[in-house]
Order: sequence, then structure tokens, then C-alpha cells
Amino acid sequence: MVKLHLEVLERCSKETEDTITAEGLAFAATPISYLKENQGEFIYVECTQFIDIRIDAVALEFDDAFNLYTALFGLKLQKKHGEAIRKYLKANVKSVLGSSSAAFSGQEGLWELNIAVDCIEGFNDSMSIEEVCEFLYHFVAQLLTTVDV
Repeated sequence: MVKLHLEVLERCSKETEDTITAEGLAFAATPISYLKENQGEFIYVECTQFIDIRIDAVALEFDDAFNLYTALFGLKLQKKHGEAIRKYLKANVKSVLGSSSAAFSGQEGLWELNIAVDCIEGFNDSMSIEEVCEFLYHFVAQLLTTVDV
């Protein structure tokens, strides 16, 4: 598993998307279950290493409608890779309502992905925020390998 160096950790309001507070690196050790306990918030994460897997940042939240932990991010891949992306998600994300979505944004030139991390084998909600980011990094790196870019 890759050890990430998280540079930006912000707790944000789901309602307004405003930053509640910028957190120090110690917050990265907080269990992801924090989001289930604070459902009005999401966590915005930036990390230089995300560039290696073609993403800028990740928003982590607990989706109370589907009772799932989700990661939302933009993946910088061409539109032509849509079939491979969807095939990978279907094969590697347990199929439950709200488990994943992928939509190409022509305006942004990237894939907007929404993935329920708890539908990926190996996830548990006692993982820290940092561990979830590393888990997601590995998942996206594998996706890129299968898309063969």
C-alpha cells in the first residue's frame, strides 16, 4: 500500500460546501466513521501523489440516503475509456444501490466518479481517513492499469 502525504484536509459543510475548518495532519488518523457521526460534513483531501493516478482531490462523505461511505473525484481520462472504466467498476465494486457512478464531463474533460468505498473488498469503517485515501489510491491505480493508459 502506498504511503500518502496528505497536504490538505478540510472539513466542509455538505449543505453549503464551505470549509468548516482546515485540519492538521493528526486529523488523518481519525476513523472514517467520523463521517457517519457527522453527516452534515464531508472531508476534502488533496495530495501531491494523487497526480500520479490522474486525480486532483477527493471528497469523502457518508451518504445517508444509501447508508454508504462515498468518494467523489474527477479522473483525468479521455471519454473513449468509458467502457473500460465502467467494466472495472462493475467487476470491483459490489453492486448495491448507489455503489458507483461514472459520468464524463466534456466541459471539464474528465470522468466524474462517485464510488462507495465500503462496496470495495477490504474496506472497513474502522480505517482512518488516511488509510481510506491510500485504499482509494490503490483502487484507482489498479483501474488505470486495466484501462492501460
